[in-house]
Amino acid sequence: MEFVTDHKPGARLSVGGVPIHDLLATRLADLVGRILVRIQQEVAAYRTLPIEELRGDIAAISQDVLRAFIRGLREERAPNAEELAQVGQSAARRAEEGFPLEAVLSAYHVGVREILRTATADACPGDLADVLAANERALRFLEAITAAVTSGYLDEVRTKVGQEHNARRTLLSALLDGGPADAVFRSAGIMPPARYLVLSLAVGPHPDEAMPGVDAAIALRRKVRRLLGELDHATAGSALSSVDGVGGVVLVPTELSEVDWTRWTAVIERASRSAGAPITAALELAEPAAVPAAATRTADVLDVVRWFDRAPGLYRLDDILVEYQLTRPGVARDRLAALLEPLDAHPDLLETAQCYLAHDLNRRRTASLLHVHPNTVDYRLRRIHELTGIDPTHPAGIPRLTAALAARRAAT
Repeated sequence: MEFVTDHKPGARLSVGGVPIHDLLATRLADLVGRILVRIQQEVAAYRTLPIEELRGDIAAISQDVLRAFIRGLREERAPNAEELAQVGQSAARRAEEGFPLEAVLSAYHVGVREILRTATADACPGDLADVLAANERALRFLEAITAAVTSGYLDEVRTKVGQEHNARRTLLSALLDGGPADAVFRSAGIMPPARYLVLSLAVGPHPDEAMPGVDAAIALRRKVRRLLGELDHATAGSALSSVDGVGGVVLVPTELSEVDWTRWTAVIERASRSAGAPITAALELAEPAAVPAAATRTADVLDVVRWFDRAPGLYRLDDILVEYQLTRPGVARDRLAALLEPLDAHPDLLETAQCYLAHDLNRRRTASLLHVHPNTVDYRLRRIHELTGIDPTHPAGIPRLTAALAARRAAT
């Protein structure tokens, strides 16, 4: 259905013979009051604001916006740059306060509806053309206001997020480097916690990263975003993190004196499911001054877990004490690694040893994975014994071969 109107471009919009801009101007103070009441009634977030803010900033911007609309009607123009700048600055203040954007936008819609309700309350059938034109003007006005609000709000959010991000990164670096962090804590507006959960992560690939035709970079960023989202949820956004597509470190402030291992095992499992990638993690509790040593230790734990082909999941040093000690630098480690030097010229033997140990000494499983006959596996195990003096099939030889492989990996 199409409305046919008699409103002529350039003619002043009127209701009952009174120009709408004059009608609104004479009722300005009363209208601002009604707009504020309606905003509080219809937008719950505004009911939480201090009364002085409602009577101050919110009342002031409501009056400014109403006057801009009146001037636009009188001068037959859209809001100008100065008027829109006022709206953007007001939105920036709401962003600085942490007030929700959706509430701010809803308030402007409520305000424009109240303006139209007041402007057209006394309209009669003969005013239809002007009423329709006024509605069109109001919608265009609201469109411009919405853009200004969104731009002002998001600019402030980006600035605030950038500052917070830089402060948190600086704090993370200071804690990991072992430098004085008191000044950094103050600049970041963060109270120093009693301790940190120091979490080192190794993140495997998501299947999409190797999928033909899929942008691997996007798949990687999506994986990281989901991983960090799960960690943010688990830590209420308090964690300091430096995580990329393959891993990193996370510091979680805590006042607890013990680690809830059951909870954090579940957190890592959820993060792995959310990211769609295997995650291996090492966790230790440390006071702020001990964070550098704890971060080094948890990174070492991850290395040992990898060297011994452990399954993804959460680990602590106690889980791998023997393996950890076997891989520490020293004469013993060097001699263990040297035991396998005769296999340097036989990469197939070294591969067989690794596969055989990783799959619980199951020769048939090893043969299947290596695509050889089980008899070939038997032959290779005998050759390993001949070349190194270590018998992979004897109970005494198994831990010796395991330790030698771990020492070799740690030394390279």
